[in-house]
Amino acid sequence: MSNGKNTDEPCVGFAHCEKRIFGSKVNFAIYRENDNIKFSAGNKNWNTGSSGIEFKHLQPFPFISKFQIIEDGVCIFSIVYSHLGRALYSIIDVTYDQIDRDADFYLEFVAENILDKDWRAMVLEKWDSIAT
Repeated sequence: MSNGKNTDEPCVGFAHCEKRIFGSKVNFAIYRENDNIKFSAGNKNWNTGSSGIEFKHLQPFPFISKFQIIEDGVCIFSIVYSHLGRALYSIIDVTYDQIDRDADFYLEFVAENILDKDWRAMVLEKWDSIAT
């Protein structure tokens, strides 16, 4: 993040980490930078307000997911990851609800919400109140 070392202003947002099926861990974050909502994957980041950007989450099997960032019709980032433990836990926990799912399946939440106009307005408002 470009303002990651700036201690004068808090950086507000959400972060998560996933491990590629055959690879290393990747850190993810949604955060505010000025009046923009940014998304980062590893050392890359995108302004989610840019036109032509899409976020997709697919679950071809109950314990495997694929997350993609597509820009102008071209996939520019992709990760395939496993979540067998989370999938099993969601089945056996009778109190498991959408709040748990949003936390356990961060990238699915991102794909479903990050481009939603109402969600974006709400988080910018909340993050503004935290930052001031």
